[in-house]
Amino acid sequence: MRFKEFVIEADDLVKKRNIPPMEIPSRDIQSSDDTSDALSNVDTSQIAGMDNRMAQLAQNKDLIYNYTDDEMTDLIPVDDEEDEEGVDYEESEPNTLPQEIRNDLKTHGDITARFHSVKNLPGYLDDAIRMMGQKVFASLTATPIEDINVLANLGGQGPNEQQELNAVAGMVNAYGERRGDYEMKFDRILPGYEADIRVYEYKDQIFCLVKDFAGSYVYSWPAENKKLN
Repeated sequence: MRFKEFVIEADDLVKKRNIPPMEIPSRDIQSSDDTSDALSNVDTSQIAGMDNRMAQLAQNKDLIYNYTDDEMTDLIPVDDEEDEEGVDYEESEPNTLPQEIRNDLKTHGDITARFHSVKNLPGYLDDAIRMMGQKVFASLTATPIEDINVLANLGGQGPNEQQELNAVAGMVNAYGERRGDYEMKFDRILPGYEADIRVYEYKDQIFCLVKDFAGSYVYSWPAENKKLN
C-alpha cells in the first residue's frame, strides 16, 4: 500500500499536538470555473503512462458497457498492518504542511482543502471514463458519481496541492474510523493497472484515499450511502 505521504506529514501535527477533531469542508465544492482554473497547469502528457492508459481505455470502451460492476473490477481487501509496523514518525521527513494549514489546525479553524466535484473534471465528459467511474464507485457507495467530491493531485501538478490531501488524511486517520484497505484491479479492461484504496468514516462522511500510477486522490460522499462496513 502506498499511503505513507498521505498520513505522515499531518500525523505529528494532529496527534502529538492534540489538535481536536474539526470539520472538513468536503461538501463545499469549488465552482466549475475555479476547478477549470485549478486544472490549467495539469499536463497529462507529462504523467508517465497516462496517454497509454487512456488509449487502452478507449480501445476497451465496449467492454465497460458489457461488464457488470463485479465483473469489471476486482476489489480485494488488504491486511495492511504489516506495512505500518515499525514506522517511526519521529524520523520521517519534516512536516511540509503550508503555514496557513498549520495555523488552521492550531486554531481549530477550517482546513484549507479545496474540494472539486467529480462532474466538473474533464474526464467526466469522456463516456468511457465516466462509465468506468460509475461502475467503480458503485461497489463503494450508492452516491451517484456526479455527487462525489474529490481532492486530486495528478503527477504533482494539481488541481490540489498534496498538502491539502495530507491534511485531510491526517485528520481522518487520527479521528476517523478506518473501514478497510483494498486493492482494485481492472485486469479485464486495463491489464496491469492497480489502485490502492483506504477508506475512513469521519463526521458522517466517507473519505476514500486512492493512490495509483498517476497521482493521489481523496474522494468523499455521505456515510449514509456507504456500501462497505
